[in-house]
Amino acid sequence: MLNKLRALVKAGNTFCGYLSGLGILAMSLILAYEVVMRGIFKVMNTAIYLFMWTMLVGAAYTLMLGKHVRIDLIFDKFPKRIQLYLDVVTSIMGIVFCVVVSWQAWLMIASSIRLNKLTDNLLHIPVWWIQLPLLLGFGLLALQFFINLLDRIVALRAGEGLSE
Repeated sequence: MLNKLRALVKAGNTFCGYLSGLGILAMSLILAYEVVMRGIFKVMNTAIYLFMWTMLVGAAYTLMLGKHVRIDLIFDKFPKRIQLYLDVVTSIMGIVFCVVVSWQAWLMIASSIRLNKLTDNLLHIPVWWIQLPLLLGFGLLALQFFINLLDRIVALRAGEGLSE
């Protein structure tokens, strides 16, 4: 069961990571277009919407690869077992934070849908589409923190870091 969950989360994070990479490419092209066209026509900043999608939805992929910001200067000085315990603590804190943000994002999206909010630019995009990456991104991040937590607990129970 855990292996199926891990595989599902990994596949979802990998898909979102690659999708985020394509989003960054598209965002670069859109920004170049908007800079040129801003002088000629009134063009709105649509790249910011794409930025939110790429950064928030790609965050879990970054965590899965172990590339999130960490204070390695201090962390790497600790023995492996202490590092595992610190990872357990930070994973629990990460899960709690991500669940709170996801819940608040859900409430915000529900309100935007209920009130039929639209952007005030030429596109008139439903606001919930712009808010959705907050829910998806932090939801996926919470799942990845959960997978990391389980992996660290398994490593601790297996006795990793005892030989140091």
